[in-house]
Amino acid sequence: MPKNKPGAQTQSQAQAAASPPSSSSAPSQRPKTGEQPAEARKGRQEQKSRVGGPAVPGAKSTLPRTASSTDPQQQQYENLNREMRRRLRQMKAGPYSETSSPAEKYRRKLEKQKRKKEQQKKAVERIVETAPRQIHLGRRLIYFVVGIVLILVVVIVLALLHHFGVF
Repeated sequence: MPKNKPGAQTQSQAQAAASPPSSSSAPSQRPKTGEQPAEARKGRQEQKSRVGGPAVPGAKSTLPRTASSTDPQQQQYENLNREMRRRLRQMKAGPYSETSSPAEKYRRKLEKQKRKKEQQKKAVERIVETAPRQIHLGRRLIYFVVGIVLILVVVIVLALLHHFGVF
C-alpha cells in the first residue's frame, strides 16, 4: 500500500467526509485520532507558506518563465546557463569577480598581515599583564633539577672516558 503524504486523505477517509452522518450513529461520537474535522484541516492549509515565499504577488520572480525556444535541448542549455551564472555571482567568480590590480592585492595582503601581528601583540600583552611578576621555584624543585643535571654530567663524563679507553 503506498504511503500517503502528510495531510492527504485515504479513500475511506474521503468517503466518510463526503457522506453525511447517518442518523443511526450516536451524535456524541468523536472522530478517530487520525481524522479531524474539516475546520481544523482548513486552518492548517491557511498556515502553509505561500509558493512565492515573501515575494509580493505579481513580482517578476513569481511570474512563470516564458520559454524563448521550443527546442528542449536549447531550453535545458539556457536553464543550466542560468544556474551557472547564479553560482558564479554567489562565489564572485568569473565576470562577477571584483578584479583588482596585483598591487592592490599585495597591499591588502600586507594590511591583513599587519592586523594579524597587532592582534598577536595584544594577546601577548594581555597574557603578560595577568602573569605573575616573580617566578618562585620551590627548594625541592631546585634540588631535583640540579640533581638531574649532575647525573647527566656524570653519565657524559663516564661515556667520554670509556670512549678514550681510560676504563
